[in-house]
Amino acid sequence: MDENSKKHMLKTGTTTLGIVTTEGIVLAADKKATYGSEYGGVSYIAGEVQKIHEFNENIMLTIAGAAASCLRAIQTAKAQIKIKDLREKKKSTIKEIANLFSIMAINALQSGGVISFLLAGKENGKTFFYDVTPDGMAREVKDYKIDGSGMMHVNAILDTEYKKNISLKEGIALAKRCIIGSSGRDPASGIGYEIWTITPDKIKRIEDKTWELD
Repeated sequence: MDENSKKHMLKTGTTTLGIVTTEGIVLAADKKATYGSEYGGVSYIAGEVQKIHEFNENIMLTIAGAAASCLRAIQTAKAQIKIKDLREKKKSTIKEIANLFSIMAINALQSGGVISFLLAGKENGKTFFYDVTPDGMAREVKDYKIDGSGMMHVNAILDTEYKKNISLKEGIALAKRCIIGSSGRDPASGIGYEIWTITPDKIKRIEDKTWELD
């Protein structure tokens, strides 16, 4: 990747998170898009971008990193999983899909890009939550995970307020507090937020809000 492209790459310098509750998983993300500067920081606001995406009828995922690379990875993974499912005559598991994204993340890193994902899905009457890091690691998460530049502002909230027996309703409220709190402190997060829930029987968008800027 040439230096000029690196300077002007669209980033989702961002706050995305997932919370495991007793009834399922809560995914949340802000909506701000920014351009990266040549020094690795945020240059200026580039508008609004969707950071929670549907992979299939059973899986939702968040994106962080270079927006175009993340979206390209999602489309490529969809095509590869479709071919795999047709060839093997069975649906790929959430773990298999997370592992595929981990390969894409390490490939992007070796090419000079940084992408990461949080995957939440339902399978066989259960829910699963995976963290895919930029260095190609995929691991199942049993409590919560934050990704993006807003991490330092959200970690303290989740570290103190998360509990193992948290309900879905409490998880939604906690996710909302985290995103709003990060948006007030992290210059690369904000504009609005989305919140989704993934339970064993359905996937539902709970809230989709864009703030009006003066």
